[in-house]
Amino acid sequence: MFELKQLFFDVPNENNDYISYQKQLKPQCIFDSAELKKFFYEHYNFIMKTVENEITTYINTENLCNDEENMFPRKSFLTGEWYVSEIYFESMDYLSVHTAFIGTDLGYKDDYFGLEVHLYYDKETSNFICNGIDSYAL
Repeated sequence: MFELKQLFFDVPNENNDYISYQKQLKPQCIFDSAELKKFFYEHYNFIMKTVENEITTYINTENLCNDEENMFPRKSFLTGEWYVSEIYFESMDYLSVHTAFIGTDLGYKDDYFGLEVHLYYDKETSNFICNGIDSYAL
């Protein structure tokens, strides 16, 4: 099983800018209301555990991530390090957490690819549930 290690950046993101591995800013956060921001942080630990489980499953699913010649992403380029780059909370029906993975495809450590985890709040279970994940090159 491919092990992942989350990176936490301490540089304040005062302008709420787009971040990268090179900038090492805190995540860009976009909340549609103060109530959603408060609700997010009340459920932060559960949300982040769900995100971590989803991205770990993705990375360890052979047909999604392997070392075949035409595969993207390729495990051999991954360092195992990742960070949260953006949080977008539009409504109880839509929360998006962007994660960025560090790779060595350029010969040095830098952003390689991202996974955007889509979640919604399920009132019956009082938890956030993943309803999709998208990958993209960085």
